[in-house]
Amino acid sequence: KQWYQRRVRGYSSGIIINEYSSLIHAFYKCQCPTPVHLTVDTQLKEQKMKINTHITSQIGVKNGTEGCIFTPVPHTITGAEADQVSQKFFQGLRGNKKTPNFNDQEQIITSCDDMIAQINIVLGHVKKVIAGEVPNDKELGRQLMEVVQSIPNLDGDTITNMLNSHMQDLLAVEYLTYLTRQQLAISARINQIL
Repeated sequence: KQWYQRRVRGYSSGIIINEYSSLIHAFYKCQCPTPVHLTVDTQLKEQKMKINTHITSQIGVKNGTEGCIFTPVPHTITGAEADQVSQKFFQGLRGNKKTPNFNDQEQIITSCDDMIAQINIVLGHVKKVIAGEVPNDKELGRQLMEVVQSIPNLDGDTITNMLNSHMQDLLAVEYLTYLTRQQLAISARINQIL
């Protein structure tokens, strides 16, 4: 499973494997021993982006005609947390004809609500383990400890200072953007006069 994550080398924008797929795969087979061929349905025929992964097996007669057969392999799609937040937002827009309102505050509230729901699920599981209703899982316990230990120990004042600093930086960037626009407008007017 690990090598699949590192070895996706060839892709094509179409869900069908054809003679060009063999050429692409043969090229990447020179680069690495077991390349994975990824096909992506960009036409969205089934109202979703269908993705398939394949590896090849050699077929043919020794010292004769050789070829390859594409064999589907299972795959999973993962992404960074920031990507997942964006994907969830855009999935919520599916079928929505109105232009979305990109309100940062609403996004933060939604993300916090999701996080609270996940914490409640984990807390419920921990309470069941403590009560003896569910057998304990050492691996899950280790993962939970890693998550808890990764949280920085910050007091309220430190968080407030960080947010204020970020807000001041954001306001400075907005101000500089405004000044740049004004300079460009003045420059354009001077060029028209000259």
